[in-house]
Amino acid sequence: MGDFRDQQRYDAHQEALRNSRRAKQRAAARATQRKRRVVLVALLLLPVAVAALAFTWSREQAAPAPVEAEPAKPLTSQALAATGGRVPMPDHIRGVHVTSYAVATPSLWEPIINLADPGVGMNSIQIDIKDERGEVAFTTPIPTARDSGAHMNVYDPVKTLREAHQRGLYVIGRIVTFQDGYASRANPGIAVKRKNGQLWENNLGITWLDPSNEEAWEYPLQLAAYAAELGFDEIMFDYVRYPTDGDLESVRLSDPGRNKDEAITAFLKRASRELKPRGVRVSAAFFGLAASEDLGIGQKPGKLRNSLDAFYPMIYPSHFGAGQFNIDDPDGAPGPTIAAAMADWRRRTNGGSADLRPWLQDFTMGEREYGLAEVKEQIAAAEATGAGGWLLWNARCIYTPGVFEGTAGQP
Repeated sequence: MGDFRDQQRYDAHQEALRNSRRAKQRAAARATQRKRRVVLVALLLLPVAVAALAFTWSREQAAPAPVEAEPAKPLTSQALAATGGRVPMPDHIRGVHVTSYAVATPSLWEPIINLADPGVGMNSIQIDIKDERGEVAFTTPIPTARDSGAHMNVYDPVKTLREAHQRGLYVIGRIVTFQDGYASRANPGIAVKRKNGQLWENNLGITWLDPSNEEAWEYPLQLAAYAAELGFDEIMFDYVRYPTDGDLESVRLSDPGRNKDEAITAFLKRASRELKPRGVRVSAAFFGLAASEDLGIGQKPGKLRNSLDAFYPMIYPSHFGAGQFNIDDPDGAPGPTIAAAMADWRRRTNGGSADLRPWLQDFTMGEREYGLAEVKEQIAAAEATGAGGWLLWNARCIYTPGVFEGTAGQP
């Protein structure tokens, strides 16, 4: 079995798929019942009043700190100049995922940064700003990050951006959006709750910001604005969805009636409106199946095809179940799986201006060992679909030697 964080992503994909199938089964059962009760249709049309649940919070708890209505204005004009200015977006993205701790670990960072060769190899790099736990990699002037204890001071963003830009790398800053074990605990009023009013946690014991509550949007948007002024070339929002694992039946949102698709779409459209004038591009990582099925988590790529600069669908072959795309073993057929997944994404975003740049798998999680041949097969399949590039994912940030050889000359 592969790395724990890759398993974590796989579990979330599978849970979302199971929830989608359960929803379809429930819908089918309800449809059957309606047909059997056709004589009662008139009665069923009577208006039904639905009482809203009200929660009374303990007065012993301190009132949650208010979230700033306006993004913090960082004093970063000098920092942007210090990073060497932005690097133009390549015509064809070729890069890797790098955690904040990998940046700060020379044995991991140096092999990665030495892959930089914009003309014939790696021309982009994705670096974490806020990770899955909610840790912010560097100090910011944002009160929520400061007061929640999220600042980790793992790497110096100006120094890191300057080094990457000097190598000619286009830098994509990744912000894990709603999964957050710091801000949600510091500000319970913007967190996902349980029925009893306590903070809800997923299977890993991590709390979540409430996507239905627009006050909860402010913090990730503030982080993104600060990162844009520091000199990141693109901001990628990840975990930009509703929860998929844990006791979902116990989830209580501040606005339970709000349509999930509308909420996530509105958040990303607002992010695009506010960030693009700062000179940064805006993108999002989506589940690979978001273009194939309604996963019930708010991810509707078709609604954002003209708002985002790019989608990064996570189409790792190991994350698809047997029979998906009519492929018996997707993990054992990396090329056909990538091609089939990308075909669905093409159909869903057809006519839009957003690029499709899939996340590809450079790790082993199933029976098939993933090495150079398997990674190259995915790259070839993605490029055959006309993708605007690709990023490689490995949670340990150790990438297969030779994966960038022969990738130059893309359109």
